[in-house]
Amino acid sequence: MLEMKVIKEIETVFRQFGYEAEDIFNAIAYFYVNIFMIQTSENLTKIIQKGEIISQVLLKDNTNKRNIEKIIDDYIRQDKSCNNLTVFYQYFLGKRFRDITGKFFTPDKIAKSMVRMLPIKPHALIIDPTCGCGTFLKALGNFWQNTPCHLIANDVDNMLVCLTELVLKINQQYRQHQQDISLFTSNIYSPHQEIKSLFGKVDYILANPPFSLPIDSFSAESELFASGYRNSDALFIDLALELLKPHGRLVSLLPHSIISNKEYEKLRQIVENNWLLTAIITLPEGIFQTTANTTTRADILVLDKKGEQRTNKKTIFANISSIGIPLNGKQKNVQTDDLENLLKDPDVISILGI
Repeated sequence: MLEMKVIKEIETVFRQFGYEAEDIFNAIAYFYVNIFMIQTSENLTKIIQKGEIISQVLLKDNTNKRNIEKIIDDYIRQDKSCNNLTVFYQYFLGKRFRDITGKFFTPDKIAKSMVRMLPIKPHALIIDPTCGCGTFLKALGNFWQNTPCHLIANDVDNMLVCLTELVLKINQQYRQHQQDISLFTSNIYSPHQEIKSLFGKVDYILANPPFSLPIDSFSAESELFASGYRNSDALFIDLALELLKPHGRLVSLLPHSIISNKEYEKLRQIVENNWLLTAIITLPEGIFQTTANTTTRADILVLDKKGEQRTNKKTIFANISSIGIPLNGKQKNVQTDDLENLLKDPDVISILGI
């Protein structure tokens, strides 16, 4: 991962010409598109055009040209995984992302494990309705390799949709994946027709929805909304219910409070009526520490939408102490990866159907 010292040095190069925040990211995105020769959508093209204008200004100065060429060679040209690209976004635009939308980027390690909780199914329709930087869909594309499927990325933030497009297209080109990609910019709590057209058609949902944002209006079909729940994380569950086919699966990060607090007791009853509860995996404190500098607790919830066969099955209950990397200064034992070990357990493999 890029060191903070390096990012600040890059920022200084741009600031000498009066460029900050979004302007810097636009220029960086332009460099990525050029280097990896990406065919951009009309949406992403608008950002790239802004970045091109900025880059032309920077490259007119010979001294600065050498600095920019070094940035490209050291931190962009080799970034086929787009890890640096997402770090650039988090630094230059991440505060807006967190403060306005209530969302935090999902750590790659968690996303890769969540992807493994989906049975590989050719021609599956898979959506991340709050795609952020495309972490889940990139991880799924890499894990499924050339299994044909349709990946759908949506976010209310147009810049994030553009970021996801760039991440997925670079990743797809480098790994020669043949998966279809669709990109939407829509508020999932008041979805456009493009999203509504997917209701009842989706096989899998991977998500890290916004945490605890107030929602004033929602679908008339939502039992949770009718029961008085007015926050984004709770209502996301009913959105998923509308999107999925019968027997479709939701794998989502949700606040630990939904699982543990008394105020959500009615929500838990409604969920058990509409879903098969496949797994509740409590994660350690600090999983968003590296990506959002917050100790917000989260759990992985795996729900299967009930179909004609409404027979309940076994449920996985797990408490994860370590994911193999340090999450905060208090953690001492990070050698073991409890989440990885959980997914190797034969009973867990059987229950998840993986």
